[in-house]
Amino acid sequence: MIVLGMLSCSQSPNSTPVKKIGFLRDQYAEAAFQIDTLLNKSPFEMAHWGVKIIRANTGEVIYERNAKKMFMPASNMKLYSTSAALCLLGPDFTYRTTFWTDGTIDETGVLTGNIYIQGSGDPTWSWRFYDNNYDSLFIRFADSIKAQGITKINGSIVGDDNIFDDIPLGYSWSWDDEPYYYGAQISGLSFNENYIDYRLTPGKIGENARIDPYPNTDFVKVQNDLLTAPINSVTDFENGRKRGQNSGWFIGRISAADSARWDAITVENPTLFTGYVLKQFLERQGIEVTGEPIDGDDWTAQVDYERYQPIFTHTSQPLSEIIAKVNKPSQNFIAETLQKTLGAILGDDGSSKSGIKVQMALYDSLGMDTRNLTIRDGSGLSRLDLVSPNTTASLLQMMWNHPDRDIFITSLPISGVDGTIEKRMVGTIAEGRVHAKTGYVSYVRSLSGYLWTLGGEPIIFTLMVNHYTVPTSLANKIQDTICTILVGMDYE
Repeated sequence: MIVLGMLSCSQSPNSTPVKKIGFLRDQYAEAAFQIDTLLNKSPFEMAHWGVKIIRANTGEVIYERNAKKMFMPASNMKLYSTSAALCLLGPDFTYRTTFWTDGTIDETGVLTGNIYIQGSGDPTWSWRFYDNNYDSLFIRFADSIKAQGITKINGSIVGDDNIFDDIPLGYSWSWDDEPYYYGAQISGLSFNENYIDYRLTPGKIGENARIDPYPNTDFVKVQNDLLTAPINSVTDFENGRKRGQNSGWFIGRISAADSARWDAITVENPTLFTGYVLKQFLERQGIEVTGEPIDGDDWTAQVDYERYQPIFTHTSQPLSEIIAKVNKPSQNFIAETLQKTLGAILGDDGSSKSGIKVQMALYDSLGMDTRNLTIRDGSGLSRLDLVSPNTTASLLQMMWNHPDRDIFITSLPISGVDGTIEKRMVGTIAEGRVHAKTGYVSYVRSLSGYLWTLGGEPIIFTLMVNHYTVPTSLANKIQDTICTILVGMDYE
């Protein structure tokens, strides 16, 4: 208990002495006082803070501010997408993608016919799930094709993305985000999260830098206007892609003193991209493909899997691993895919709109107050997503009481350890004790999740600030300080 002060009143000489009384404040009240003081003195006079902090085991409120107000959550929206997927699909759910053929294989190994990839919406076809290796997955595919005795394909690779709708971007996404990895298109058939990484290596001073694509493909035609600048120069460059085209560029300078830099450009038409890169890879593995890759939407023949022969089926990692790849690095594309998957499996169709209906039905069934919840996409990139601190705290409480609680909490970044809060709260008592999801779009910063006090008490918290114009690092500092205050609470 903490003594605030002593009662001191002037008394008549003839009065009976009054025993001095200590006004005491418990640890909850002390934490609330410190948080109030911090927020009231912060350089966010024109911004809006939304806060809800509760005891995980009892739901008792420790602190709240504007808890009923609506805020843009940014990537805190991924808490909603991943929790719904975990609750409704289960931690062992996997995506299964089958490769089919309408042809026959002769005695020399020539397949006369086409290969069809029946997309399942699997978002895991990337380096992120295969030991940071861009080729591992397609090596498996090539080996599976070779195992059928196929040495040449007299036909095309046809990509079928019809498990999802053909709306490639989230609702109200900004057009100028399209070239960048976090704004990658969504498809029922995708590879490398629908962007290409580029390794930028300085060359001789005055000459163009070297630009190497990963995976190794020329699907996006890149104009190289990136010059190698003198050693004492500051690296400064831009990159982008023409809208609706697979035509990109790098322009600017890279210092000769720099080691390699990395950047990325998204692709137009992920389905065609997947088939194109697979064709190039198979040919490097010695399997010639005579036809051009085709997006199934442009395929004139009727696709009939009942008449085709399966070549092999690829199974993804389980959902328990997938949601960790969403929450720890804050990966937009996978979150959007999960939302469409909910619509495809449990709703009317593979659209975000259908997936959102499934999510809302789940929250309603669990008694959450969804009046303070507006979902417009799965990742939080949309500025039309709106949530209240009350609703996010309720969601986190729901997952605290869920049988798969440990899987969900494990998917979240850990302060000072990994993910998007790897460099936050380092060297404080909160290091390693906070498991929380970040959120950021311009003028929005969120941090919500779970933490444990020094005494082992689990706490649920959500911290959101909107419409600030000071550096985001200041918002981070306040959020980190609040977490440190909460971790420092100690109960007997």
